[in-house]
Amino acid sequence: MSARSTTLDIDGAAIHVTERGAGPALLLVHGGLGSGAEWAPLTELLADRFRVLTPDSRGHGRSTNPAGALSYPRLADDLAALIDALRLDRPTVVGWSDGGQAVLELALRHPQVAGALVVGGAYPDFATSGLRDTHRGLLGADQAGVPDLAHLDAELGPTADELKALHPGGAPRWAELIRQTASMWLDYPGLPMSAMATINTPTLVLAADRDEMIPLELTLALYRALPAAELAVAPGSDHGAPMTPGRVAVFAAVIRDFAERRLPPAASPTGP
Repeated sequence: MSARSTTLDIDGAAIHVTERGAGPALLLVHGGLGSGAEWAPLTELLADRFRVLTPDSRGHGRSTNPAGALSYPRLADDLAALIDALRLDRPTVVGWSDGGQAVLELALRHPQVAGALVVGGAYPDFATSGLRDTHRGLLGADQAGVPDLAHLDAELGPTADELKALHPGGAPRWAELIRQTASMWLDYPGLPMSAMATINTPTLVLAADRDEMIPLELTLALYRALPAAELAVAPGSDHGAPMTPGRVAVFAAVIRDFAERRLPPAASPTGP
């Protein structure tokens, strides 16, 4: 199915969006250091039923970021503005990793814009969970929060070149993205778990059972804190699994099932 692309002005940033298919809207939000292009294998499995939109978050991929800084609240505000600009009617918003954190922020900052949420590979509390320390270790950042690019390359291994290729502009663009991301990861205060009780939007908490970033115990804690949550755990999957050919079908099937059950009756699929 052919893809369509557009670029929208969202609060001064040129946000690039790719979409495939037609029908109820699914908005997929990628993780840190990635772009919407990473969702392509999953999009192909969903575009027969949904209008699947994959934006590049500001500063990532083909989107710009004139402000020169990133934060999860800013990404959430971008999503709300994007939903409005595209005239989407309460779409299902799916986020993985940094995208999942942005979706949690969206649910709190703009509770009426999404009809359903999928939060995957994310956890709201960065401090007591150890997630901030995990990010610091990945970046090789010093106490001032300055990342070590060579250390990050070594940590990313073979995926480093794949990630860099997602962001046109070469080494300077990559270095700037890392600088902005480091600040977002290390300075973010996180969200209190008590705030999760105020999110009443139907939410699928999606986990990978071998996630090296978000242990399953944290995912269970998030699931239990959300009043309208369901839980799905993908077997044999690590933090990068939703974008990999070997496991993408599992994630696509779970997201499809959840999104279809959240549709109003008139939009639900008809039987034979």
